[in-house]
Formats: sequence, structure tokens, C-alpha cells
Amino acid sequence: MSEAKVAPRILIAEKDRSVRGEIQQIFRSYGYETWVVANGKDALKIINSLKPDAVILDMDLPELSGLDVCRELRQTLNNWLPVVLISVQSDEIEAVLGIELGADDYMVKPLRFKELVARVKAVLRRGQLCCLENETKEEAVSALKQGKYRSGELVLDPVHLTLYKGKKPVELTRKEFELMFFLMKNKGKAFTRQHLITALTVNDQTYDERIIDVFVSRIRRQIEPNRRNPLYIKTVRNVGYMLKDVPIKHESYQ
Repeated sequence: MSEAKVAPRILIAEKDRSVRGEIQQIFRSYGYETWVVANGKDALKIINSLKPDAVILDMDLPELSGLDVCRELRQTLNNWLPVVLISVQSDEIEAVLGIELGADDYMVKPLRFKELVARVKAVLRRGQLCCLENETKEEAVSALKQGKYRSGELVLDPVHLTLYKGKKPVELTRKEFELMFFLMKNKGKAFTRQHLITALTVNDQTYDERIIDVFVSRIRRQIEPNRRNPLYIKTVRNVGYMLKDVPIKHESYQ
């Protein structure tokens, strides 16, 4: 007898009661278990106590905004729960800020509810795959042992979702890690910003290309010896970015 499939559990944090109800109704119709809250403080309480599988965050929540909740999750609690932000503004700068803080996706109101369901499904699926795409963990370990994901002092461990510089882990958001994973698998190849967006996830094709510049700037601050003359992530004029295959001078990761 097959084991019953557990329904995904979604937290909906939205200040507008009618919108909150519509989101809850559509997710319930798809078989999701849902909880709803109207402010950021309650959202954090539910996240910490009930452990939802994903959260939909209104960026304009009272008490704690959606951005503040996202910042608390990523930077303070080190919680990588999948997050989809929703906003009343179509300004890409606000979306860039949310993605920079570690959100996985965003949508702008008025919401297309079936698309919202599709986006939540996508971030849940990506979380389950742990950014390994179609590689098995065994293949990833084998690749790591072969030095496939090494460049200079950098070592990317796809099993534990960690980038090391020497023996020190580099703090990256989920999206930044996905970007580095893609670049390190394709060392020496230049990619446009749009290519890098589509390489991350299907839904990210809606993002502004400036998001890639934000990611690269944040990563460079942590890995580059000299940001004015980057050693690892090179800007390729009229193209985009590439990760240079820097010779390994010494073993810095065991």
C-alpha cells in the first residue's frame, strides 16, 4: 500500500483581507494546506513554530514588512525557507532589493493567481532539488573530488550548498549560490545577463537584468582580492560575465 502524499504547507502573509482570502482559496483548491496572517511579526511566529514549506510575503506588511521578514530569515536565522514576495509596485528596484535579501521570486499586484501557484510550485521544486539541477549527489561528490568546481582558492561544494574561499565558507543567498554554481560549472565561458537569469530558473526570466549585477557585486565583495581588478568573476565587454579558471596554487579544501 503506497504512502499518502503530504500536502505542501504554505504561509500566506498579506495585509489585505480580500487578497489574502483569494490566495488562500486558490491554494486550497490545488490541495495545499494554508495558514494566513496579516502582519510580519505573526509571519515569523508561524514560520518558527509550524515550519511551513514556503511563504508568500506581502512586501508592505505592517509591524514588520515583507523585506524585514525576509532579512530576518536569511541574515539572522539562516533560514532558507522558499520565499515569494508580492508587491503593489511594478518598480524593479524594489524587486531587486527583495531578491538581494534572498527571496526566491516575486510578483506584482494585481496578482494572477494561477501564475502565483505555478511560481510557488517552482520554488518548492528548486528547494527539493537543492540547486543540483539534474545531477545526483553522487555525481556532485565525484565532480568535487575531481576538482570540477574549483577555481583558485574557491571551492564550491554542491552537496552542502556551500562556497569556500580557502577553508572559510562564503555567505551567499540561494540565488547567489545558484549563479556561482552555474558559472563554476562553465568556467572560462562568457554569458549575457539574460542567459544567466534564464540559467537560474524558468520564472526568473521576468527579472530585470540589473539583478545579475547586484548578485555579482555582492559575490565580488566576498571573494575578490581586488574588486577594481577582479580575479574570478570577469566583466566581458558587450557580453556580460564569466568566471575565470584560476590555477590552484595549493589545496585549501579537504
